[in-house]
Amino acid sequence: MKEKVFVMNVEDVQGYLKMTDGFNLFYRCWRTGAEIKSVVVCIHGVGDHSGRFKVIGSKLAADGNQVYALDLRGFGNSQEEGLPRGDTRDFKRHLQDMDDTIAHIRIKHPNKKIYVFGFSLGGCYAIWYAANHPNSLDGLVLAAPAIVVRGSTWKTSIALFLANLFAPRRMYDPYSSSLVEGRDPEDIKIALQDPLEAKKLSFRYSANVKKTLVDKALENASHIQKPTLILQGEADVTALPRGAERLYKSLRTKDKSIQTFPDATHWFYDTFSPAMPRAKYDPAKREHLSSIVKDWLRTR
Repeated sequence: MKEKVFVMNVEDVQGYLKMTDGFNLFYRCWRTGAEIKSVVVCIHGVGDHSGRFKVIGSKLAADGNQVYALDLRGFGNSQEEGLPRGDTRDFKRHLQDMDDTIAHIRIKHPNKKIYVFGFSLGGCYAIWYAANHPNSLDGLVLAAPAIVVRGSTWKTSIALFLANLFAPRRMYDPYSSSLVEGRDPEDIKIALQDPLEAKKLSFRYSANVKKTLVDKALENASHIQKPTLILQGEADVTALPRGAERLYKSLRTKDKSIQTFPDATHWFYDTFSPAMPRAKYDPAKREHLSSIVKDWLRTR
């Protein structure tokens, strides 16, 4: 007799969570009607939004997890009134939003394990949160963590410091900088065509990200004792592989693992692309990546 395979239907829900200062933070949620095993909270990369997790989010949800993805304050559908997308008034509030979100989820899903899944710069947010709120999470998944970023040098750091000092609200175009050198031009085109992508960033946001999250990522990692899975593409020219290796060595937890993908670029075969996955990428490779995350969650 041929074995029957049952696939759960995944519901894609969108809404807003009210933060403690009254701000409405946008989120996407992927879920099924079945009993959930755990909750996964996803944090996007620089200039991005929650839609980057639609592929992996639906796959994790089909495996029994409830997945939430946030639009960080100032990005995507969480744009602040009176400010352009890519800027936020108070970076401390930006970080508080993560804690407010976890508090909402703990009320909605009592006694469920909660994991944070950070992509690119979102990995640095996740690391910061786990280091500063050690009892709020059950583990981390970090995909292409922005530990060592191409084009980031001491000269660019000084330039960013001065720009924030004298013109903090001025916006600059990150797609015209050395940060995108070597990337697939088609990737850049797709990102620029995404209506929710922040095409420019403020100097104050970028300076706070670097000072608070990126520069302290390895120090923060040394305080993390929760299970951690790192995913890294060896062909990534944005978040460089040696950064993931340094992060792995810095993590205090003994329950840590790193999975590398020889031909994967920053978007992992379009797993984190804002558009539909392209035909040039083998869907089996996306399935392999998601299976690694699903297996890791099942065994925690």
